[in-house]
Amino acid sequence: MSAEEQEEERRFLADLKARSGRDLAEWMAAISAQGFADKNDAIDWLRAQGFPFARASWLERIHTNGGKPIYGDGPPKPAAAPAPRPQPKGRVLSPKETADLEKLVGAAKGYRPLYQLLEAEIRRAIPGVTIEPKPGYISLGCPREFAAVTLHATEIRLGLDLGERPFDAQLQKPRMKGPGKSISHMLTLTDARQVNADLLALLAVANARVNA
Repeated sequence: MSAEEQEEERRFLADLKARSGRDLAEWMAAISAQGFADKNDAIDWLRAQGFPFARASWLERIHTNGGKPIYGDGPPKPAAAPAPRPQPKGRVLSPKETADLEKLVGAAKGYRPLYQLLEAEIRRAIPGVTIEPKPGYISLGCPREFAAVTLHATEIRLGLDLGERPFDAQLQKPRMKGPGKSISHMLTLTDARQVNADLLALLAVANARVNA
């Protein structure tokens, strides 16, 4: 969490009623009333209500978080929750690396929530992944690099080490400054619906190819 993100969320929620006619609680109730089975359906519905993608995605994440702001205190933790099974952890970034990573993520502008969704899903799917800044791009390793991300105001580019796999309508030849030649394929992301099981399966294949 950064102070910038916390302040951005505070301003967004403070102005929510004036800008949209409903406060946070009313929007949470409205989303729940729709009975969406998929987060992307909720985002699409919110966009139809007049929210840009970034704000629609933010409201959906708050709804998934039990209606609590992402960067607020959040719901209280259960007093007697069972201890989770320990998972391997990636390398801890230094303060400078954390700041460098934040600068790279900032280049996504309105697609920042999409990157945050992508990062969260990758961390869930590949325990122990390290996401760290490199000159001009974000590197994903476990421990060796198997994927890379470059962020732009108009799209997010996800590069993968997939060797000789054929290109297709989605998997393209990389157009990324920074990653080495081992990143052989690229996907262009502009919508949360693209962060799905198929994409995570490709990431798993790339990781297994490099780190198995």
